Amino acid sequence: MLLDSRKIRCSRELTRTAGAMLLAMGFAALPLLAQSYYGVVRGLVVDQNSGVLVSAKVTLINEGTAEQRATTTSGNGEYVFNEVIPATYTVVCETPGFKRFERKGIVVATQGQVTADLKLEVGQVTESVNVEELAPLVESANASQGQLLDNQKLVDLPNLGRNPFMMSKLSQNIVLVGPPAYNRMEDQSGSSMISIAGGPVRGNNYLLDGIPITDANNRAIIIPMLESVQEVKIQANTYDAEMARTGGGMFNTLMKSGTNAYHGSLYGHLRRTDWDANAFFSNAAGIPITDQPNTTWAASFGGRIWIPKVYDGKNKTFFYLGVEHYDDWSSDSANFNLPTAAERSGDFSKSFASAGGPLLKVIDPLSGNPFPGNIIPTSRITAVGAGIAATYPNPATAPAYFGANDLALSSSLKARAVQYTSKLDEDFARWWRLSLSYLRYYSLEPGDTWFNQPSTQSGWRLQRRVDATQLNNIFTINPTTVLAVRYGFNRFPNFDYNSSQGFNIANLGFSKTYASTISPVVAEFPQINMTSLYSLGDSGDWNYYDEASHNFSVSVDKFVGRHSLRGGFDYRKLATSGAGINCTTGCYTFNTNSSLANSNSGVDLADLLLGLPFERNADTSQTLTDRIPYYAWFLQDNIRFTSKLTVNLGIRWEHEGGVREAKNGLLVGFNTTATNAIASQVPGLSLKGAAQYAVGHRREPERDGDPGPGDTRIGVFHVNVGLLF
Repeated sequence: MLLDSRKIRCSRELTRTAGAMLLAMGFAALPLLAQSYYGVVRGLVVDQNSGVLVSAKVTLINEGTAEQRATTTSGNGEYVFNEVIPATYTVVCETPGFKRFERKGIVVATQGQVTADLKLEVGQVTESVNVEELAPLVESANASQGQLLDNQKLVDLPNLGRNPFMMSKLSQNIVLVGPPAYNRMEDQSGSSMISIAGGPVRGNNYLLDGIPITDANNRAIIIPMLESVQEVKIQANTYDAEMARTGGGMFNTLMKSGTNAYHGSLYGHLRRTDWDANAFFSNAAGIPITDQPNTTWAASFGGRIWIPKVYDGKNKTFFYLGVEHYDDWSSDSANFNLPTAAERSGDFSKSFASAGGPLLKVIDPLSGNPFPGNIIPTSRITAVGAGIAATYPNPATAPAYFGANDLALSSSLKARAVQYTSKLDEDFARWWRLSLSYLRYYSLEPGDTWFNQPSTQSGWRLQRRVDATQLNNIFTINPTTVLAVRYGFNRFPNFDYNSSQGFNIANLGFSKTYASTISPVVAEFPQINMTSLYSLGDSGDWNYYDEASHNFSVSVDKFVGRHSLRGGFDYRKLATSGAGINCTTGCYTFNTNSSLANSNSGVDLADLLLGLPFERNADTSQTLTDRIPYYAWFLQDNIRFTSKLTVNLGIRWEHEGGVREAKNGLLVGFNTTATNAIASQVPGLSLKGAAQYAVGHRREPERDGDPGPGDTRIGVFHVNVGLLF
């Protein structure tokens, strides 16, 4: 989906002071930030008489990993820590002539900006004042709005599909419009159908450890397991200029990290068929409940890396691992209208046109008269027609008329999925911290295989394998400047195929020459469309496509006076590669119509036996790779004028190019006057018609400042101003 440029926030009243401040930032030559999950801790240091303290040393300590960062207060008595990993922290302040001040339990949430003002008492540095944070600090440094779902809410609240994104229903202005049953880790498409604050359905952006995991169709390619998620922040309406490429809201997800202490969890969930009630229609038809158990289990474990007598990663190297697996059976039931054994052999002598009506008339297409006795001679029945008709099972009851329901069945569908997550954090030095997370997921979802026959109509299979990688680096250049560099690669392959994959149509009587032209990879039972009877063959497509993206961003945070500046550059390359084929071994349509307007004999099954479809076609396809480039710049400044007034200013420019096919294979039209490619093979006929493809899939150098062929420019400039008292 292209960027929704309609969502533009703009202020027409930028004061001369604010305008001069933006120009004076001096970030024009720097590569700047995209979006992130990092937070900010800032505050004012004063004495007991509210006088500001200059050059006081302030240290921020991660209570879980003991990681430390230090800075000094500015001439205004303020301090700022940017690019803070969400966690629980202690702030320590020291300066000559005053007691050492220590405040514990400061919780920094995903993209949270916490204000922690400190008041020091006169005394010796060897003396100390300890403050235990008993209540969450009010986030008064940022005008952004959002609902934070921490791990306790995610794990403790009921969540049948164990999908953290579905818990967004706890937030305001959230509407989930997808099918309620599609909330498992394999339901990326259904569970992404969410509208945030009136935005378009599936118009949101998903971040995992600061890396976009949103594909070109605006789906989250992977749904992380609950045990490995620290928190999810749903942001809507008002957010900083760093948040991008969304027409609705943001799902900002942070994975858990290890600490010096070891922590783990085990989870198990069981559902057994004996505990469930039967479906209403199955009960009415006398069909017993289908076996449909569910077995789900998960585990996680994390801490510091410690190898006895080899390496101790205390305060330095941490890991977190998680796994979740489920086998989920579901039931289905349906009624079928099947031909009798006599009808499958061409004998319609006892087939009625309707309940209590006249006998069905089967017309001989050669003479235009009914077949004698309403029976098709064996010599007229084709091998292919007989072979396809033979795959119909026998009905359970005698049908009241031709095409009436005569069989009721239930089925059990087993879906399976497993996910592995891992995260590694390393403090290489006080000035360099690295975080690497990786998620691997696999699922297989089946359709019904009603008759245990390759001709089953809904015998589709959907297989998915996903890889998601997030790499984050934080470099502390000096106490007031922090640089962050991140990269992520995501891959989301989807393989939709039929349970009859590899089926040899020569077994039905088709020409061996024709059968040899079809690759076993795409070969399946042909699609047989009937109007009076149950259709055969998969009604879906054979397709394989791979959603992939490369994501790179760089950030610089700078604290100058009252200004906490953040700017950034964001680059993404979205790609969809694959091929989709319908009718790989042919699609054939047979109709029942007494007027013979679109039928040869008036009866669809008779047309099948005679080998006379009303419509027939077969498709071929080739692999295409569509690419969408995206990049953006932004600049954000949070100005704290007083302890009760903070102003947030931001500006962003975004560009998203149009879709380009890697080999110029993007079909855009059909030229009815061009010479057809096979015209030379058909002498005597003037064949016209040729496909038109997009040209200029690579943009030529621009000399006049105009976009090249097939290129789209989108500019977004917005200013957020928040006044918090």
